Amino acid sequence: MEYTLEKLVENFRKNLHTFKESKAKYNEHSTRIEYIDPLLELLGWDVKNKKGLPPGLREVIPENYSKQGSRPDYTITVRGVKKFFVEAKKPSVDLLNEQSPALQARSYGVSAGHYISVLTNFEYLLIYDTTVIPNEKDDPRVALLKVFHFEEYISKWDEIVSLIGRNTVYSAKFEENFKDFTKNRTVISIDQYFLTQINEWRILLANDLFNKNPDYTLEYINDSIQDFINQMIFLRICEDRNLPTYHTLHETIKDENTLKDQLIEVLRNADTRYNSGLFSNNNLVLDLKNEIIHSIIESLYFPKSVFAFNVIEANILGDIYELFLAEKLVLTENGITLAKKDENLNRDIVSTPYEIVKYMVEKSLEPLCTGKKPEQILKLKIADIACGSGIFLAEIFHFLLEYIKQWYLENDKDHLIEGENGEFFLPFGEKRELLTSCVYGIDIDSSAVEVAKFSLLLKLLEGETAPTLGTGNKLLPSLIDNIKVGNSLVEYSYIRGNNISEIEKMELSPFDWKFRGEDVSFDAIICNPPYVATSDMKSILPSEEIKVYEKRYSSSFKQYDKYMIFLERAIQKVKEKGFVCFIIPNKFSKIIAGKNLRVLLTSQSYVREFIDFGSAQLFKQKNVTVYSSILLLNKEPNSTFVFEEVFNLQEWWANQEQEVKRNRVVVNSNIIKETPWVLVSDKGKAELVNKLYANASLLGEAKLADIFNGIQTSAERPVPIYWFSDEEIINKGCNDPFIKVERNGKVHNIEKSILKPFFKPTKHNEKNLKTYDVISPNKWIIFPYDVNGKLLSEEIMRTNYSGAWEYLLDHYDNLLPKQISGKKSGRDVPHANEDTWYHYGRIQALTRFINTPKLIVGILSKNPLYLYDDQDMLIASGGTAGYCAIAENLNSPYKLEFIQAVLTHPAIDWLCSIIGSDFDNDFYSRGTSVLQRLPIVNVNFQDRMQYQLYDEVISFTQRINQINKLLVKNTLDRKSRSVLDNEKETLIIQISDNVSELYGIKELMHVIK
Repeated sequence: MEYTLEKLVENFRKNLHTFKESKAKYNEHSTRIEYIDPLLELLGWDVKNKKGLPPGLREVIPENYSKQGSRPDYTITVRGVKKFFVEAKKPSVDLLNEQSPALQARSYGVSAGHYISVLTNFEYLLIYDTTVIPNEKDDPRVALLKVFHFEEYISKWDEIVSLIGRNTVYSAKFEENFKDFTKNRTVISIDQYFLTQINEWRILLANDLFNKNPDYTLEYINDSIQDFINQMIFLRICEDRNLPTYHTLHETIKDENTLKDQLIEVLRNADTRYNSGLFSNNNLVLDLKNEIIHSIIESLYFPKSVFAFNVIEANILGDIYELFLAEKLVLTENGITLAKKDENLNRDIVSTPYEIVKYMVEKSLEPLCTGKKPEQILKLKIADIACGSGIFLAEIFHFLLEYIKQWYLENDKDHLIEGENGEFFLPFGEKRELLTSCVYGIDIDSSAVEVAKFSLLLKLLEGETAPTLGTGNKLLPSLIDNIKVGNSLVEYSYIRGNNISEIEKMELSPFDWKFRGEDVSFDAIICNPPYVATSDMKSILPSEEIKVYEKRYSSSFKQYDKYMIFLERAIQKVKEKGFVCFIIPNKFSKIIAGKNLRVLLTSQSYVREFIDFGSAQLFKQKNVTVYSSILLLNKEPNSTFVFEEVFNLQEWWANQEQEVKRNRVVVNSNIIKETPWVLVSDKGKAELVNKLYANASLLGEAKLADIFNGIQTSAERPVPIYWFSDEEIINKGCNDPFIKVERNGKVHNIEKSILKPFFKPTKHNEKNLKTYDVISPNKWIIFPYDVNGKLLSEEIMRTNYSGAWEYLLDHYDNLLPKQISGKKSGRDVPHANEDTWYHYGRIQALTRFINTPKLIVGILSKNPLYLYDDQDMLIASGGTAGYCAIAENLNSPYKLEFIQAVLTHPAIDWLCSIIGSDFDNDFYSRGTSVLQRLPIVNVNFQDRMQYQLYDEVISFTQRINQINKLLVKNTLDRKSRSVLDNEKETLIIQISDNVSELYGIKELMHVIK
């Protein structure tokens, strides 16, 4: 029956008295069917799965209606990612005063790492903040964000929908709403809270063991403690999932006299039952104090523990263990404590968002699995080569399992075991075979490997019950041949004969990629590799390892990052036609250090998808700023690939099936090369990019012009020494052969013949120049060089330029390079000696400033700045600031005026904003590395129309330069100036139109306006 909200409320109102009577038989089951299900449906949720989605992708996962269990009544998901729980009660339960329903609902939400939990008996709908850790004594109103009485549902419906309606949850508004609720307080996440508890155990256990056994190494103690903690958590999770463990763990601490004996018995029985190696090391118990064991076990149960272990997901455990693995035991004067591992000193450990994990696994495995039968799936081998806590491995196993289940549902349903709520399960033995056949991992951290195995075993048991497991023993497989300790990047053959000590070898941990004694190549490798810059690697890694990187991997280019090496390694180890999917910083696509990696990716057209998350921060730690991307490779030539820009993770994830809502385009693979990638996700803009590059040559690569940096005097502070502004010249306007300037209270006569005009905007009106603006020199610089760029000797200086020489001598102390003075401070002039102390700091392109027309390029500016200069002005150099220059190349077919027109064109300037590095306030770089990659249209001089357009650009530009020289004159009357300005404006528009015609982009210009 279809309900309206009004009808639902009216019916409930009529029956409320009956529902709440002390002898009422109206139960939770009826409440859910008749009121809560319809309420959720009115909120937009597909409770009954009318869309026919696979079990793992249902919007609402209901628990059994007929019995009360230990799991939430409804799980609300977005494409398989759980967002919040709804806990249902019958109307006779007093939600505002009874303590246990609130604690139960909050515990579920906290354990799953959700923002909220919903508790309802339809009379009331309560929304709890589950970022607040519950306490057994909490009143039901603690952490209560919103209370809605059923009589308010109609009047406040819009507010309810804005909080938990489907459309809200499927947008970024859901997360934003609840971040607003918590913005003025400290939020402790479930992983941080549980980690704090685990770390307290680690320190207690370590100090107890070390005090009793001082000959134990910290490494041995750490391994033993990790085994013990894993055992306790595993047993606790099994209990909450109602899996067989022979005894409940809690019973072992009821009698202190028998505690150890009972606990060892539990562990031995578990070892017999599960036989995975997880419980093989149980001797630690004998060494521990009873009170420590008692404290740890007690803290795993309510009221000490707030966790519902049966709803803690693999990704939450992964988050906890990623943080766990970041620290190690260290011995101090005050005993054993925890400290960050060396490799983590300069960075935070962050776990991969679950949405990203699911997407990467799905995109990698779907094309491998589609069309295959279960027996073919068992032949696939999938790996994570920096597996950490195993979050990718668990999702890989989950995907393969769901695929096989779906195959049987469609082809042989009787093969499956039917469970509650119409769900079906693969026989446990087949699940186990799938795990051991298909899932592989490598990590250099032995603790991480143990955690990964632990996570996979829990994942294997997910959904199982005592009946499905049966009464047999040896239920779980040993994963020792699947998840290996080793350095994915270093093989034994790489270091053989290098005279490496045993200690160094242990540190290197070489690995030859053998599983079950055989060399293995993989069908897919999925990974979030370590991000470690070259400088950090050199400080924390053995020198032998760095040598391996730089000898064996082409991607170790300039200031490379470790993730680049991992990516290259994955390409080596994946099969032909296999898949590699990594989440890595997006800067590899643009930076100089990424050049060789880009060669590797594009020379064979391996790229299948590139998703750029830009400034959308994926990692939740506050002090981690990584601009991330997903790179999906297919090891065979791909003629096209998908490029997508993501601005909000949650919205992107929710709209995977809504192409219209995604910034996603298909790009021709030949667009990306070793040069930095120029990619846009808007279809119109992508077409514009394609047009710009379709019939063009790169400015630098084709040597269509000479690009060079300016000079650097290295004498700018506290005041500039080499140059002067017009305002400083005392005898300005005179016909003297020298200028008079005052510095340090002394007037100097400096010969005009040693001065050159100097372009260095210092005033506000000078800093907002545009390409075709009027410029007139107003600064002058001492230029102690001849026409060949050679430094003038001291003798020539004394003889011909005595005033300038005297001035430089007066500033000798400030000009003396540190290379000569031997001091740590001072000018940096590597090429200077005692006789040439007055050299500029950098002089690479001096001759380019002598008798050479050029364009002065503003490297960091909002407006395109390519000023035409034929007055030999020197310019100040700059990397991401300052200026560089472009001069005509005698072998180029193009005149400098044409290059100026093309670079100033709005489409090319927009392209700079994509290629160049972004800076605050909408600035972006136009430095030499960007200029070299800009496409200059290939003009066909044999085509009369093209030649005419080109020729007009030259003549129009030359006319603008003439106009500018007229506009410089102060005697120009107002009317004449206005006429010239109008003519200049018309010419600029005509130049731009001509360039648009040559590129064939007139019809596309609207996309960047």
